[in-house]
Formats: sequence, C-alpha cells, structure tokens
Amino acid sequence: MSQKPTSFACDRCRAGKRKCDAARPACSLCSRQNRECVYTEQRPRKRKYWDEDYVRALEAQVQSLLLALEKQQGSEKEPSPALTLSPHASHPAEDEALQDDELDDAAGIADAISKEGNAVQLGGSHGDQSTPDKAAAQGQERSQRAMEELCVMLWRTNVGDGVTIIDDPDTGSRYALEPNHQPAPAPHVNPPESVLAYCQQEGLIHEMANTFLQNINKDHQFTRYTNTNFLHGYPYQAPEEAFLHSAMIAAGTAFSLRPDAMRIGDAFAQFAESLVFTCCRHNPTVKVIQGLSMMSWRSLALGRDHFGWMFISMAAGMCVHLRLHVLVLDECSARQLEASEQDIRTFWMFYIIDRTAISILGRNCALPWRRVNVPSFDTTFESSTADLSQISFAWQCKLWYLHDQYMDQVFSITFESLPIPQQVRILVASQDALNAFFRSRDNRLHLTGDSTPKPVIMFHLAYQMTILITMPPFLRIFATIAQQSSSGSSAASNSNAPIQNSEFMLLVLRSLTAAATATCRLVRTYRRALGFETPANPVIIHHLLSAAIVHLMNATSRTPALRHQSTYWLRQCLELLRELQAGWPLRAGKSITIIRVLAHRWGVMRALPVEFSYQIEPTAPGAEREYPVSSQAAEQDQVQLEYEWEGYGGAAAEAQAVDLGALDMNSFATLGTLDVPGLGGERAGPLGGVDYMQAFQGLANCEDFSWLSGNGNAM
Repeated sequence: MSQKPTSFACDRCRAGKRKCDAARPACSLCSRQNRECVYTEQRPRKRKYWDEDYVRALEAQVQSLLLALEKQQGSEKEPSPALTLSPHASHPAEDEALQDDELDDAAGIADAISKEGNAVQLGGSHGDQSTPDKAAAQGQERSQRAMEELCVMLWRTNVGDGVTIIDDPDTGSRYALEPNHQPAPAPHVNPPESVLAYCQQEGLIHEMANTFLQNINKDHQFTRYTNTNFLHGYPYQAPEEAFLHSAMIAAGTAFSLRPDAMRIGDAFAQFAESLVFTCCRHNPTVKVIQGLSMMSWRSLALGRDHFGWMFISMAAGMCVHLRLHVLVLDECSARQLEASEQDIRTFWMFYIIDRTAISILGRNCALPWRRVNVPSFDTTFESSTADLSQISFAWQCKLWYLHDQYMDQVFSITFESLPIPQQVRILVASQDALNAFFRSRDNRLHLTGDSTPKPVIMFHLAYQMTILITMPPFLRIFATIAQQSSSGSSAASNSNAPIQNSEFMLLVLRSLTAAATATCRLVRTYRRALGFETPANPVIIHHLLSAAIVHLMNATSRTPALRHQSTYWLRQCLELLRELQAGWPLRAGKSITIIRVLAHRWGVMRALPVEFSYQIEPTAPGAEREYPVSSQAAEQDQVQLEYEWEGYGGAAAEAQAVDLGALDMNSFATLGTLDVPGLGGERAGPLGGVDYMQAFQGLANCEDFSWLSGNGNAM
C-alpha cells in the first residue's frame, strides 16, 4: 500500500519534482545533501459558495454601468440585455461552489455577463433596435399600483393605522379580513340611579349644558353645538352620544354656581367613564375623541392631573386609530382620505388640549408635531364671516404648532451636546419666528382696552405663554456659561465671550420679565372686562403661575429697584390667584403653594404678601431636603424686607411699570411686550435709573438653575 502523499514539499524538492517527506526543519533529502531546506506556505484553495442576492446585486450593478456607458457614448448598437441569474446560482449549495480565483477576478465576471447576454428576450424580432432606456424599463417593469400599495402597507405604522389594503376603489369591491359573524347588537346604556334622578329634575341638564356652551365650548372649539337640542332622548342614546353629552354636562358643572355643582358633575363624569371602553370597543368615532378631551380638560381644571393625562393619552390613541393626524397624507388611491370638516376640527381641538396638558404637567406631548399632517383649522370656516372665537382658536393652533417645531429641538436628548453657538442660533431663530408670527396676526386680534373680547385676551395669553416656556432652557445655558467664566481661566477675560454672554443673558431675562408682566396685565384686563363672578377659564391659573415664578426669580436680584418691581408684580399675581381660587380651589391652591415653597427655597419670603409669608411645613418624609434655605439667607431676607419697604414707603400699590422697551435689544425689541395703551387703566410710566445689566447681574450668579428646565420632561 502506497504512502499517503504529503500536502506540500520543500522548495528544492518541488523544483526538482522529487518526492519529499516534508520533515521539519529539513527534509531527509536536504539533510543528506546538506542543503538549506525552505518551505513556502501556500494559501489553501478553499471553495466558496455563491450568495444569490450578492450575485444578483453585482449583475444588476454591472448592467446599470454598461447601460450608462452606452447612453453616454450615444451608441446606436444593440444594448446589453438584462441579466439573468448565472446557472451556478441555480444549483444546490454543494454544487455551486467555485474556486476563489474565479470570484476574485473581475474580468471573469465581465466574461460571464457577456455570455449571459442572450438569456433575456427583447420584444420584437432580432432585428429590432431597442434603446437602453427601454431595456432598463423592461428589466425593472413592475405594476405601478402594486408598488404604490406595497409602500403604503409597509413601514407606515408610525403615521397610519397599519391596515392592509384589500379594497378596490375602482370597482367598489370590499373584502373582509375577519370571519363573518352576526353583527353584535348595540350595547344597551344603563344609566345609574343618580344620573336618572338628575335628569328628572326640570331643566337641570339643560342648565349645565348651556353653561358649558357659554363658558368653555367656544374657547376650545369642542363641538359645533349652539343649543341643547342634542339632549333629546338623553341618557338613552347611542353609547358614543351618551358619553359625549355626559362629558359636556360634567364639564359644564365646573362653571355652575350651584352649591351641589361638584357632586352633580362627578355623577355625570362617572357615568361617562363607565361608557368610554364600550365606545372604544364597539363604535370608535370622533365623538369619543371629543368626549375624552372634555374629560381631560375637566380633570386638569379640578386639579386631578393623573386623570387629565390618562384621558388625553386615550384621545391621542383614538386620533391615531382614526388617522385624524394624517388627513392629507399623500398615499395611493386605495388609501386616500377625504378630510371632513368635523375631522379637522376634532383633531385641532384635541391638539390644543394636548398642548395645554403638557404645559401644565411638564410632560411629553401625546402626539408629536412631526406626525401631524392635517389641514389648518381656518380651512373649516370662512374668515370674513367667522366668529371671533374661531379666529382666535385658529391662530392659537398655528402658534402652538410653530412653538412645537422649535421646542422639539430644545427638549431633544441631543440639545445639551450641541455647541453653544448652535444652541444660541436655535434661540434666535425661535424668537424671530415668534415675532414674525405675532406681527402677522389677524387685525381682529388687537387689544382694545377694557372692551377687549375674551377670545383676543386668550390669544395674547397663549402667545406670552410660549415665551415663558421657550426662554428658561436658554437661561439655564447662559447661567452655566456665566458660572464657568466666573470661575474659569484668565484667558476668558481677554475675549469678548463674557460680554456677549451677558448680552444674551440680559436678552433672556428681559424677555421673560416682559412676558410675565404682560401676562399679569392681560389677566387684570380680563378681570375688568369680564369679571371673575363666573369662573374664568382655568388655564389662566397656569399662566399666572408661570408669570409669578419669573417675578419670584427676579426678586432674588441684588438691585433694590428690580426687587421692588418684581415684588409688586408677584403680589399682583397672587392677588389674582386668590380671586380665582373661589371658582377653582384646588388648581389655584396648588399654584399658590408652589409659589410659597419656591419663595422659601430661594430665600425671598419678603416678596410674598403677609398672609402667605409663613413657611409651609413639609408633608412627606425627607421633604425638608427638597426646599433648603440657609439661616444666613433667612436673616438677609428679613433685613432686605425692612430696608426695601422703608425705602419705598411700603406701598406696593404705588409701584409703576418697568419701561422694558428702554433696553437696547434690536432683534427682540417687541418680544413679550404689549400695546400698553390698549390695556385700559394700565400705568406705563418708566422707572428711572434702573440699570438692567446690573440689576440682572445677581441672577446670573445663582448656583443652580436646574429648576428652570427639565430636559426631556416636556414636549
């Protein structure tokens, strides 16, 4: 039996074609002849397997390059036909292995392409002349309709409802995916005894429904109802109608002056809550979204924040299911939607409630603006004959949509990692956009003194609120830079960076102060024009809270003049909140408590009215650590309190308004300011001798501005 041959031989044996025993370090022949024995390692010739997708991609790429080359050269000869898969790729894996040198050789692929050229038959006879474009089109020809519908069916769950296209719009044919069952009978509505008892009281539910229509429906455009005819047959109506009408009655009780209004509202709210899942299961419609938005609004107004967030989140899910957020999405013919007026109005009604909720709660919006593709609200009415409430609401929708576009960048997880100049550019762009928007507003939205209509005041309050939300994150940026520059190297003192930072810091502080002051003035105008006898829109409470916190921050300034002005406006906010507390005790009470806790934390209890100047005791274990205040700050607080009110005569009511327009800020000269003469009874006299750069300097040296912005907690 012969010996098994070696896998390789040394170089000398290989050259002489002699048999080598492959001994190491020298073979037997080289050892006997006393020669150098050298082995040259050879790369094993492994067998590779074809990857069908890879081969197809290479063939398509080469074909495309050949077609492009022929087109460029203007050749009239027969174009290279489309390729078919090489015969190697059609064999089983063990039979389609090739030598690696054949795959690595590009010339071999080119030869294979030329040999496979006759695999595709072109239309017509062999003598027909076909252009490269025609060949490419035939090689890639697919049904246009099939491609369109495939694109819609896949990867659309983020903007659509993900339903597969199975209907034929040309023939009107419809196909069911679910097995055929007998339609379930309409669920029977069983009102509780308390609701039946209230319905039997003459005029009660009509009174509450009228209260809803007169006080809140126009502000938020919940429904198109103008009278109470919809109550015919209530509560024995279809589940979605009974749910909507119960939510309206429950929301209307919040404005009622009856002593038992809260109990009545809770009864109808509980009835609505018992119907919501029945409606979602059997007949989800826009009426369900309207009812959920009303329930969210009522919960937020009454201070039941967790319920408010739950209802608005359910409404967002229903909007996505009904595809209200993509009413003008350009899709294929089988998925085209015709946006109805009711659908458009319902979506924007939800959108405003959602933005109100995130402003109050400081959370992410339930439906991001990037997924919104809906006609604007003003397409649902004729502007020349529209009600002022519709005009105001339409412009508020535009305002919050514009605001979202910039705040989405500010509250993204990558914002803090951006270079400071880029963050500043976002600041400038956002304020320029807000200014341009405000200047372009409808002429009917101008202030007219004490006769200013409620919709106009609500629009201006919303505009000031966008500034109060936009500015704090940038104040945090510049405050951090100021801290770093004050404790940084001496090289920073030789540059203009600290000066520029101070200017931006002044810009932000001035804008915040102007917006906070304008908010307080607008609410006072609301009180003079409409009064608080009937509870005002509770969103005003949040506007006042935001303004009061800004004035409270300014009260920490080292400049007596600014402290005096901030104290005056802070007390004005607290006075208004105290009046609003009669109609909204829990929501207003929470706001006052927040102001008092922050005043204690920042060491400015002197700025509060006497009845609020005592410390609030923590109610939770360890809460003392949440609101620390040093004894030194407390002593200084008392000294400054005595000094300030002795120096100014102790009469806050005699304070005059700060002339914020005197500041030299060309790009933002009108940001947050008001047409003060348009607000009757307002004092606009300047406070002389206030150096705002120096006045705000103490604020730039604060140790911690984290309270101003919780990145990722909103929008």
